[in-house]
Amino acid sequence: MAKLKCKLVSIYAPRNDEKAILRRLQEMSVMDIESAAEDEETSALPEGFTKTDTEDRVAAYERNAETAAAAIKILNTRAPRKKGISGMLGGARYLEPERFYLKREQIESALSLANTVIEDDRSIAEEKAETARLNTTREQMLPWLPLDVPLSYSGTAKTRAFIGTVAGIYTLDSLNEKIAETDPELTLYTEIINTGKDLTYIFACTPKAQAEKAEAVLRTLAFARPVQITSKLPRDKIASKEERAAKCKERIDGYIKEIKDISERSEEIEGLYDYCKRHAERYKAIGEAGQTAHTVLIKGYVTERDLPYLEKQLNKQFTVVIEAEDADNEKAPVVLKNNAFARPAESLVKMYSLPGAHDIDPTPITGFFYYLFFGMMFSDAGYGLIMILATTFALKKLHPSPSMKQSMRLFRYCGISTFLWGLVYGSFFGDSIAVISESFFGHKVTLPALIDPMNGDAVTMLILSLALGLIEIIVGLCAKFATCMKNGDKAGAFFDAGLWITELIGLTVMAAGFVVLPSLKTVGIALAIGSAAGLILTQGRDKKNPIARLFSGLTSLYDITSYVSDLLSFSRLMALGLTTSAMSAVFNMLAGMGGRTVGGFLMLIIIFPLGHAINFGLNILGAYVHTLRLQYVELFSKFYEGGGKEFKAFSTNTKYTQLDLNSKEEN
Repeated sequence: MAKLKCKLVSIYAPRNDEKAILRRLQEMSVMDIESAAEDEETSALPEGFTKTDTEDRVAAYERNAETAAAAIKILNTRAPRKKGISGMLGGARYLEPERFYLKREQIESALSLANTVIEDDRSIAEEKAETARLNTTREQMLPWLPLDVPLSYSGTAKTRAFIGTVAGIYTLDSLNEKIAETDPELTLYTEIINTGKDLTYIFACTPKAQAEKAEAVLRTLAFARPVQITSKLPRDKIASKEERAAKCKERIDGYIKEIKDISERSEEIEGLYDYCKRHAERYKAIGEAGQTAHTVLIKGYVTERDLPYLEKQLNKQFTVVIEAEDADNEKAPVVLKNNAFARPAESLVKMYSLPGAHDIDPTPITGFFYYLFFGMMFSDAGYGLIMILATTFALKKLHPSPSMKQSMRLFRYCGISTFLWGLVYGSFFGDSIAVISESFFGHKVTLPALIDPMNGDAVTMLILSLALGLIEIIVGLCAKFATCMKNGDKAGAFFDAGLWITELIGLTVMAAGFVVLPSLKTVGIALAIGSAAGLILTQGRDKKNPIARLFSGLTSLYDITSYVSDLLSFSRLMALGLTTSAMSAVFNMLAGMGGRTVGGFLMLIIIFPLGHAINFGLNILGAYVHTLRLQYVELFSKFYEGGGKEFKAFSTNTKYTQLDLNSKEEN
């Protein structure tokens, strides 16, 4: 429910302990190690300390990690393993230290496997390219299959032979007629080998004395020699290409088999990837540390909450001196601390921007209204029940990654809200109970509803939506009031936030007086006019000229249109709720049209789940996006600036493996 205060910590230790200390820091995941490249002032080292040059080691580990990543990608493409739902949710394997921390021979073996996979994949690509070339040559040779002489045949001692294609489709008679028309005196023996694609494949022979005349005549027919000219018979050439293509396929099959065999050991390559990434991060941290001949200095941010734990763990294992000072709020990273109810909404805040130095943590407000509005938009008890059961099962049985756990918890709270709003609207998979009971049992059973949007209560739903929207806007202004007070801006709190709160309350009370209780009208008008007067007198307080001050105050009242626009945006709560209900009603009607017949039962078991799956997918996306918009635009615009830097703990950020115990040292 707040931002944790950070300390800027300096750890002095013997150089011989540097790697062991960084390994322990990586396991504890409580320190954001400072980068000298980011901030020269806060990274200034004491006199005599210099930076460590570890770029080559980092580059080596990064190269090996890239090799492992490339091999994993190939394995997932050519020999994918069934990972199940748990794998899809990003759950890592929990390993004992002896399996999590690799020995040199394990690293070399895994790297060899990765390189073999990459080489095999490259060889497969080369063999496929060669197969394609062979098939192209074979296709070019196929029309010449009936030819009994090589394509390179040019004739005998007394004759000249021409082998090639002429444009157009000819029969033997039409070809000879064409040649005779061109040169009646030419003696040319012709034979048609094949036809296809507006070409005629021919063999022609003429006495050597008439070779030039024959060539000239054939040129008028767009004669062209074969692309592939070979000294072998076409059928022998084709057989040779087919044999070579078959051998290529055999080699490809062999490479694929080897990749599939290695896929059974893919966990070794995944472990190598995590190992190299972990070490690359560690050596980056070493590069940020300062050193003298005998001492190392590690600087970074630690929260006040975790500082005692850090001191206890390091002092227990090493000889160190730890100095801590208050961090500059403008430069310190942001760590959010929220209870279990609000914590899942931290991801929504991070998607927008973390709180800046002068912001309060908006997570509790965002979480409450996000859950509330999501459920109001999705608004079906059946859909909410599915979300609750699915997320609870995933959290308990599938071991998702930490980030996925937060998402699952977020959607579980959204599911609870959806279930409750569904009961308010009397919707369980729409009006499925009423439709099924009437169509198949002849007796209509309906769920009780406090608000029935599909039967005349749409206006009530709209009023409720706008009322909740007004509450969120006022809560946002209250948050602005708190922010200003926290930063010592009492004038801003009372004049910029407080007066707008009373103005909106006054207008609301006045509207209620016109519609519900006339006696409230006078109170609302008085409060609205008084607040408006206060705004006119205070909104231009930074201006020195009295006229400019008054003009600024008057123009500030134009902001009321912005509040009205924001308020109308909350009508989407009604619109999306109606959409969910209307689509459910349509699918239920279609599912129940067949009545008490075999065909009707088949329609029910096909249309009902399919229709509601479509409705679920479309409207859960709409609820997610539009609820998010109401937080970012209508709520955050009232008090929140953002711009904070995320606290990035130096930790064993692994993708495929998790350490089960952290008591054993790494080799």
